[in-house]
Amino acid sequence: MAVEPPSFGEALRRLRDERRVSRERLAMAAGVSASYITHLELGRRDRPTQPVVEALFGYLHRVHPVPHRSRRYLFDLAGLPDRGAPEPAALRADVTPAMLRRLERLDPDPAGYVDSRWNVLALNRSARRAFPGLTEGGCWLTWLLEDPRSAAAVIDRDAVARASIAVLRGRIATHDAQEWSIPYLRELGRNPEFRRLWSESEDAHDAGERVVRLRGPRGGSGVLLDLQLNDVESARYPGWIRMLWGMAG
Repeated sequence: MAVEPPSFGEALRRLRDERRVSRERLAMAAGVSASYITHLELGRRDRPTQPVVEALFGYLHRVHPVPHRSRRYLFDLAGLPDRGAPEPAALRADVTPAMLRRLERLDPDPAGYVDSRWNVLALNRSARRAFPGLTEGGCWLTWLLEDPRSAAAVIDRDAVARASIAVLRGRIATHDAQEWSIPYLRELGRNPEFRRLWSESEDAHDAGERVVRLRGPRGGSGVLLDLQLNDVESARYPGWIRMLWGMAG
């Protein structure tokens, strides 16, 4: 028996069979014919268009949620960009107890998990103390630019915000399609400071180390942090969760 490379039709048939959806039912929901589904699954048709794949996946996902990794795999096999982006709530739910324990083990260094849009998913106690007002469900960039407590805590806030925006620009570029970023950037763009820094920033695919100077309780230079940003492997949302870790210098 010959070993064949993976195909879109094979992946579609597996998702359909797992949900016990007939070809006729899937075809009706997606606005195509049952024979078209058959030809897709047997590899007798060219790769489907973006609207067709979105419709097919959308219905199967409504029947039973499809993991983000499986979605990406399906779109890759179709030779199409995956425009879907996981919601911050789904990413927060993907932060496991083991991941949270890792944050606590990093105490007294501040550490947390953020997504590709700088939404905060989890923080340890030291991070809450180092960055007052920053909470789960908030946004690192919004905190830097709009919360007055950030100006009181971070000496070089403008430089940190500029570097964070550069990282965001680079992160957007790494995804196959950038449609997910449009409403997010529109929201951030209401802030004139964000617009200014965005226009002045360069892309930064590799975050590397960023030095952050925090004020001490009585002012002054306080604590010097080497801020690192690293990808975290996630079973359901690869490429979307990152760990922010400030190592005290």
